[in-house]
Amino acid sequence: MTVEIKQVLEQDLFEAAVEYAKDAGSLIRDRLGNMGKIEQKKNNSDLVTEVDRLSEELIRRNIQENYPDHWILSEEDCGQENSYDAFMKYTSGYCWIIDPVDGTTNFIHGIPHFSVSIGIVKDGEPVIGVVFNPVTAELFTARKSLGAYRNGHPIKVGEESTLSEAVIATGFQANDFKAGSRVIQQMDNLAGKTRNIRMFGAASVDLCLVASGKISGFWHEGLNPWDTAAAVLILKEAGGKVTDKDGNPFRLFHDSLIASNGKIHEHFQKVIDL
Repeated sequence: MTVEIKQVLEQDLFEAAVEYAKDAGSLIRDRLGNMGKIEQKKNNSDLVTEVDRLSEELIRRNIQENYPDHWILSEEDCGQENSYDAFMKYTSGYCWIIDPVDGTTNFIHGIPHFSVSIGIVKDGEPVIGVVFNPVTAELFTARKSLGAYRNGHPIKVGEESTLSEAVIATGFQANDFKAGSRVIQQMDNLAGKTRNIRMFGAASVDLCLVASGKISGFWHEGLNPWDTAAAVLILKEAGGKVTDKDGNPFRLFHDSLIASNGKIHEHFQKVIDL
């Protein structure tokens, strides 16, 4: 495939991903306050609604109709599977990685911090990222080597160079929301060293906040490819840095993630390394 043909194809894929995310966003927005049956997955911090499934079905139908030779990896289809096992099935060709509602608990409680997240990978590497908040209508997008955007305007990470200037965000794994957990210990290590810490509840949107310079860093353990495929590319294209907890370049099957504007990364990683 020549570079020109590849660029045309990926422009078409990018436009399709944006369209599908907005279509799913309209469905979600129409169901605010009427999400239907709510079920637990692992526990009462890990929830799924009818809307999650309807959103996924809509996106999946669009992909299968228009790109029948592409793989699809989605949360509600593979949510009980190990991240590595799930991701390693789709290491050749184009694969769409979908979180139909990232931040389901926020959606259930009417907190306007959740998204439709669609990442497209080529031979295992992210090439397109789309994160859409149906309530605020914020659309974060990126294509590999072509920059990151919010509603069509370029974005870049912040300039904070020390932890003392930095607002940092994190979140709990569903099975680690308890006293004395690793996240609690990491927060204790950061307390007094950063400007403040936030917990927003939707990893894809949190990473986009780092990408747009609103916060300086984000860390989380227990994430899956559908949580990160779109937003990690957006952050990288905005000039940010993403590693695993050991400082290795982040891969979608890693279950630990440290993201930052790059300038605070080394210090940030050392402080939360327990």
